Amino acid sequence: MRKQDLLVFSLLVCLFILFHGRSALATTAIIPRDQEMVVESRAIVTGRVTEISTGVDPDTQLVYTYIRLDVTRVLKGGISEREIVLKELGGETRELGTMIFGMPRFDLGQQVLLFLNTWPDGALRVHQGFLGKFDITEEPSTGRFFVERRMVDQNVSVIPTSGNGTSRSELGTYTALITDLMRTNHKGMRDFERRFFSGVPMLAQPTEFRSPRPGAGFTPQWVLLNPGSPARWFEADSNQSVVFYVNPTGAPSFAKLQEDVQAAMDAWSKAAASIRVVYGGTTSGCGVQIADGANTISFNNCDSYFAASQGCSGLLAVSGIIRYLPNQTKNVGGITFGKAVEANMSFNPYALCNFTNRCQLQEVMTHEMGHALGLGHTSDSASTMAAFAHFDNRCASLMLDDARGIDAIYPSGSSSSQLSVMTSSLPFATAETDYTASLEASGGSGMYHWSLAGGQLPSGLQLGMSGLLFGKAGANGSFGFTAQVSDLSGNISQRSLTLVVRQPGLAPVITDAQFRRKRIFVSGDGLQENATVYVDGEGLSATLDGTTLMTEKRKLKSGVHQVYVVNPDGKQSAVVQLVVE
Repeated sequence: MRKQDLLVFSLLVCLFILFHGRSALATTAIIPRDQEMVVESRAIVTGRVTEISTGVDPDTQLVYTYIRLDVTRVLKGGISEREIVLKELGGETRELGTMIFGMPRFDLGQQVLLFLNTWPDGALRVHQGFLGKFDITEEPSTGRFFVERRMVDQNVSVIPTSGNGTSRSELGTYTALITDLMRTNHKGMRDFERRFFSGVPMLAQPTEFRSPRPGAGFTPQWVLLNPGSPARWFEADSNQSVVFYVNPTGAPSFAKLQEDVQAAMDAWSKAAASIRVVYGGTTSGCGVQIADGANTISFNNCDSYFAASQGCSGLLAVSGIIRYLPNQTKNVGGITFGKAVEANMSFNPYALCNFTNRCQLQEVMTHEMGHALGLGHTSDSASTMAAFAHFDNRCASLMLDDARGIDAIYPSGSSSSQLSVMTSSLPFATAETDYTASLEASGGSGMYHWSLAGGQLPSGLQLGMSGLLFGKAGANGSFGFTAQVSDLSGNISQRSLTLVVRQPGLAPVITDAQFRRKRIFVSGDGLQENATVYVDGEGLSATLDGTTLMTEKRKLKSGVHQVYVVNPDGKQSAVVQLVVE
């Protein structure tokens, strides 16, 4: 196959998400147990879809889809009306569009079983996106009716877990199960309702809903297959970077957020394509439904997009290009792209318990960042952009199909320099204490993959494919190993490294202290994250970069100053003198 043909094929495989709307998001999900769905939903109904329409929120300019349902049975909840109207984020009008993958898709005349909750104003929506919608179909050979949760073409990443809930069942069996679960979880349902929905009504239809005029133009998101133009960032064509800002509120406590976000950005920026993604700092911006002109990554659900959940399941994260301009276009590789304007990535705070280490967080961030740059899900199951999370220690790494896909959208045509391992030393580790360090490489053709070529790591530590060294060392001592990095072209570079693991409880040792750019830089052994640097008795917060602590800005007069470090465990270094000229 010719290179050009290969790139086009990769583009068609990887750009599935792009051909679905004016703006697009994709979702990572964990299938909840049936008990969780019953407890967390405010209503459970069966019915038939009789009308689908769209409307634009005048304040946010986001598009919502309205689904009218002829109710045939109410299994749970105080719904007495024969007809109800649901409100789901996403859809397209002639002028505007919003696309949220992972949301339920509806067709006119479709028979469904739905788990429902409400928006903050009381409008009904499907609980946990596509996870709360079951299609009701008749088996022709037997005449029996079945319910089935559709996961095909939902553009969601499903994380496999044990004890997943029902995805297909005979209708009568499933409704009987729901009834039984309601009986055995009566107190749990009551407590959940009081905790999360106290004072929130359940409206038969949204207050702003107006039934469409005959012949009015609209396109619900669930039936879009081939909109006119996908989106890409035109900044790449003029060597400008795409900037993302991070709202750290609610992020996992183990995360080193700037480093983790940067790792996901670097995975795409160093994939031999022309796109460059950079960290722009922190922001108060957040959520999915808030279009503020900045690209944001957030964890606090400030827009109440994610429904309350208690079982560490459901939608895990969403991301994508939420706004782009279809009337400003460029042709790349025979494909016409609209101009991307804004992207958001949002993590579900109710499901962050699924992350147990930075490597897992980096993998999902890398996947979601791919969507924010314009890639959809690929059929290559090994790829980071495959429709499920791997959690196989790849961390912030790309596979061959990922690299080909991003290069097809953002072709570079640039030559590469020699591949080299840049890391020459590692910060000390402390036994039985969380440890992370990142190995760095330069040159080559991008898409770096790291591995252990020789030697031995201490028990409890792992080397992720992205070069992230993480875990808890099980024993102290000196451990020599050879790290190897390979690139997209198969080039290889190696370097021998030594990791020293100290016994826990030892005091930090300062080997050097300098004053530069109004900051104090303290280097040494046994320095820990969140350690405090004391200068003439005043404590200064500091960030740890390898074996060096860098303080916040502080003016120092010329002369001799007394410096020492106190680690979070209370261990204190000896006092050293810092001379400022």
